Amino acid sequence: MTRRWIGALLAAALVLAGTTWAGVRVDPSRPRPGDLFRIFWRPDAAGGPWRVRFDGREFPLWPGPDGGWEGLAAVDATAEPGPRSLEIVGRTGPAARQRIEVAPRSFGEQRLRVDPRLVNPNPEDAARAAREAKRIREVLARISRPRLWNPPFFLPARGPVSSPFGVRRVYNGEPRGYHSGLDIAAPRGTPVRAAAAGVVALADELFYTGRTVFLDHGLGLFTAYFHMDEIRVRPGQPVEAGDVLGVVGSTGRSTGPHLHWGAYLEGIKADPLTLPGLAARPGRRAGAGVARGAGAKEP
Repeated sequence: MTRRWIGALLAAALVLAGTTWAGVRVDPSRPRPGDLFRIFWRPDAAGGPWRVRFDGREFPLWPGPDGGWEGLAAVDATAEPGPRSLEIVGRTGPAARQRIEVAPRSFGEQRLRVDPRLVNPNPEDAARAAREAKRIREVLARISRPRLWNPPFFLPARGPVSSPFGVRRVYNGEPRGYHSGLDIAAPRGTPVRAAAAGVVALADELFYTGRTVFLDHGLGLFTAYFHMDEIRVRPGQPVEAGDVLGVVGSTGRSTGPHLHWGAYLEGIKADPLTLPGLAARPGRRAGAGVARGAGAKEP
């Protein structure tokens, strides 16, 4: 047998191996850029801990019911659509492998007028913003245990969606990055509630995001709440789903009262509407698009 035929057979074997789920299931089956998706796996034998390798990153799994394992992974918002490799990995290496398809997604563009100082800050403000960005990265890099949340996650405020996740932002005619969260339009003073149980990882007033709270939900999952008029929690404080974190406002780079709600997994910015089991209580339904989340439902 020639080397060419040997190479072809090996390649075919790898393709076949990649199409064997070995008990792995993902939901949704074709995640899009910016999506969070769940992983369910039942190993042939006891073992662990297990983790998922996907798109150059690793995400932990945790024990599920009946001897299974489950976890959460994210597709970066800038990812190109197409096939990706997903592996379940243990102490001795890969235990299951599969290729999944990242579906295409169009985000669109949004043009806004804001204070010019918040588009092209002076040197002092730019230095402050850089320090705060570093501080946020350090918060998101902390992988705390155990997992503090259980589905469902809840919408944190009442009101329609005024700006979806991922739209390309143009401020005062100048292109900037994509929108890293979801904007919920609500009157000033509307309560902002925790989307799930967690611990307050950051509570402070920042240059771009105004009065800001980050919640640590464990195992690399965080939610963020920006532009509030008041913060009513402190760093290190444990919270339950529905606890009041503050009230809606218009602080930081904002065009009016609203809540910017974000989600992060292992530092990846994700669409919060794809948080597991997203439900309307206690904040009630926030506009169109909720149904595209992982198991979203009406109250």
